[in-house]
Amino acid sequence: MNRITVGTFKPSPNLPGKLVECINSGRISQGENVAMFERKFAEYHATKYCVAVSSGTDADTLAWAYLQDWNHYKGMEVIIPALTFVSCANSIMQAGFKAQFVDVDPISYNINPDLIPSAITPKTIGIMPVHLFGRPADMDAILKIHKWPYVVEDAAEAHGSRYKGQLVGTFGNVGTYSFYIAHIITAGEGGAIITDDPKIAGALRSLRAHGRDCNCAKCMLNINSDYCPKRFKDPSIDTRFHFSRVGFSAKMNEMEALVGLDQVDQFSDIVNRRRFNMHTLIESLSKYETELQLMREKSYERISPLAFPIVITDKAKFNRNTIVDYLEKHDIETRPMFSCIPTQEPAYEFLGYKKGQFPVAEKIGERGFYIGVHQNISEEELSHISKTFTEFMEKQ
Repeated sequence: MNRITVGTFKPSPNLPGKLVECINSGRISQGENVAMFERKFAEYHATKYCVAVSSGTDADTLAWAYLQDWNHYKGMEVIIPALTFVSCANSIMQAGFKAQFVDVDPISYNINPDLIPSAITPKTIGIMPVHLFGRPADMDAILKIHKWPYVVEDAAEAHGSRYKGQLVGTFGNVGTYSFYIAHIITAGEGGAIITDDPKIAGALRSLRAHGRDCNCAKCMLNINSDYCPKRFKDPSIDTRFHFSRVGFSAKMNEMEALVGLDQVDQFSDIVNRRRFNMHTLIESLSKYETELQLMREKSYERISPLAFPIVITDKAKFNRNTIVDYLEKHDIETRPMFSCIPTQEPAYEFLGYKKGQFPVAEKIGERGFYIGVHQNISEEELSHISKTFTEFMEKQ
């Protein structure tokens, strides 16, 4: 039996030839393939605009850096869950804002709406709900709490998930995505931001290319070298080499876009298979729910799972290291669930939070782990996972 990994990538038969063709064309930087990927990803979400970038972290960073256009908001605060991947907090800091952490719900692992009001201050500029492991955050509750100036949905781990029938990433001002290799749709690396707001889309195109003045889709992608009448509208400058923002270098390249397009064409099949694997594992491990908390889908959710998260309960007679070591020895890759950023990650000690301020996130950070649930796990491998868990539990 091969090792059962957390992430996967299996190209279609046509992809290698397309990649070779792209390389031979001499055009590997952002161009037509990126433009096509943006169109298809926007169409899937029924949004007007998609801006492809170099990573999910850059998607979050640029989404918040857009507020540089609103100068009076510099130095303000953004509310985020205490339990999420560290890039969410990093992106807020990198964009010039302060992360204001809120504890999470013990069942959904997402930000707890009941705790959000106490985190709102006169400096609050926005909120970033994170749809962790593909489970939708409670968007109705979050949006009713406050008249948010700006909402960024981090859907990096939730491509295709739905909340009350609506795709996540489409509730806020923007939705952000990651196409890292372990994610549902992959481009190897890469990320994207979706929005219906043309001003935001234009600013994002500018920000990903160093803050260039020219932010129309055609010029920003360098699709061709045709004459552009807008380029020299001011006789003293060339708008393609004039910069009105402090920007970033965060472009997706043509080869990443081809891999992403290959995945988008398989989107429905990927999501359906992951959901099948998730429900199969829930059914087979449900007899151990006294000791293992599983991610069960609620009636108003349709989870597109990144992975299969498990939290060890208070009633278990074993700890995380014990079960993870057993699984690893039986060729089942594991990863710890994310830490409580403000109290368990050394990088954020400078904020001065103390252990115990986020009890749920801290508990999950100590007891949670996850295994793969991706589309290339076979039924034989699902049986191996179930058998391995049974063998471990029977020894306790």
